[in-house]
Amino acid sequence: MESVIKNKGDSKLAFRHKWILFFIPLLLLFGSFSQSKVIDEDLLIKAKITPVKNIKKAPNFTLEDLCGRKVELHSFKGKIILLVFWATWCGPCKKEMPSMEAHYRQFKHRDFILLGISVDYDKKEKVKEFIEKKDWSFPILLDPKLRAYHLYEIKGIPTSILIDRQGRMVGKASGPRDWDAPEVISLIEVLINQ
Repeated sequence: MESVIKNKGDSKLAFRHKWILFFIPLLLLFGSFSQSKVIDEDLLIKAKITPVKNIKKAPNFTLEDLCGRKVELHSFKGKIILLVFWATWCGPCKKEMPSMEAHYRQFKHRDFILLGISVDYDKKEKVKEFIEKKDWSFPILLDPKLRAYHLYEIKGIPTSILIDRQGRMVGKASGPRDWDAPEVISLIEVLINQ
C-alpha cells in the first residue's frame, strides 16, 4: 500500500516535471521570436532600405580612423549604427554625403553613430583632405584592403548597413540615399526609442 501511494506521488511529480520541461522551451522559443522581430519592415521599406531577411549579428571588424586610431565596431554596441561604404572617386557616394552629414548631426547625441567606411586604395591623406575640404564631421574609417567590405558582402558603393542596439543587421541599402528624408528620420527615431 505504501509503495502505491509513493508511486502516485512520484507520478504527480513526474507529471509536473514533464510540464515544466515542455513549457520552458516554449517560453524560450516565443521569447526569441519576440526579440527577433526587430522593427516593422514597412518602416525600412518606406525609408528605401531593404529589410534583412535572416537577421544576424553584425560581423565585428577593426579599422583605422583618419588619425590612425584602431576602431572596433563592437565598441559601439548599444547604439544604432549606420555603416556607409563609399570612396572619394564615387559620384553617387559624393551625392549622398551632405545628407549623411545632416543625419549624423541630428542624431549623434542620441545613441546613434554613422561610420563612413572609405574603400579608397589611396593613402589616408587623400581621404582626410577630401573630408576636411567638405567639413564633414561623421567618423571615417579606412578599409583600403576591403576587409569589412568583403565581410559584409558588399557588391558596390555606396552601400549602407543599418545595425540595431543589439548589434543585429536589420537593413541594407544599395545606391545613394537621402539620409535626411522624413522616412529615414522616422525610422531612426523608432530604432533609438526601442
